[in-house]
Amino acid sequence: MPWTRRVSDRKTTRKGQRIDLLEFIRSNRPRLLLKPNDDYGGHGIYFGAQLDEHEWDKAIERAFLGDYIVQDALDLHLEMFPIFSETDWKLHPMFVDTNPFLFRGKVCGAMVRLSATPIVNVTSGGGETGFFVLQE
Repeated sequence: MPWTRRVSDRKTTRKGQRIDLLEFIRSNRPRLLLKPNDDYGGHGIYFGAQLDEHEWDKAIERAFLGDYIVQDALDLHLEMFPIFSETDWKLHPMFVDTNPFLFRGKVCGAMVRLSATPIVNVTSGGGETGFFVLQE
């Protein structure tokens, strides 16, 4: 789980160090994201790495006035997946989010979400695919 805090003007901890939260958010834009605390579908998410300093300051202001959290941005990787149409298929790069299912302590499968954007969410246009554990 990525480091997460509710956005407010306060002191908090990060990796055992005491920090001023708003100052930390301002000075660490490329590695953070802001998102609504109580929303779904990828609405209202701000990726610091995709914004310039002025846009990030505006996002911080919106987050401070609303009910937002700040999180470490995860390092998502693109993987190639076959995408099928009515007549053929092609390999496309997709962002992947894998959530394993455990049964008695063993991985037995997973829910896998795919998206062409870093918001790997079905409501915002992503999709799901299967993941199976095969045994010989």
